[in-house]
Amino acid sequence: MKQIQLKTVDIEVQGQVKPLSYKGELQIIFRSPSDPSKGATVEEMRRSIRILDALEKSTDVLELEDADFDYLKSRVPNAKFAFVHPAIVQFVDDVIKE
Repeated sequence: MKQIQLKTVDIEVQGQVKPLSYKGELQIIFRSPSDPSKGATVEEMRRSIRILDALEKSTDVLELEDADFDYLKSRVPNAKFAFVHPAIVQFVDDVIKE
């Protein structure tokens, strides 16, 4: 069983301070297909739904079985983000660390 701290950090974007929620970012990543141009296979949906269900039940800490954590580690580093910020790099590093 792996655990991920679900932090929220404030970041400045275009002169405004906004929260970066680890839980929210993970929900965005796993609600989207890994390749939007091809869509999601049923297997990808099943694996993503397992993580989304675990996120739904989580508040401060996300607990994942090893297989689910391995899937998370394969998806999060390849996610696309709308802007560049060191907090996003830290988010990725925090969630994929073992």
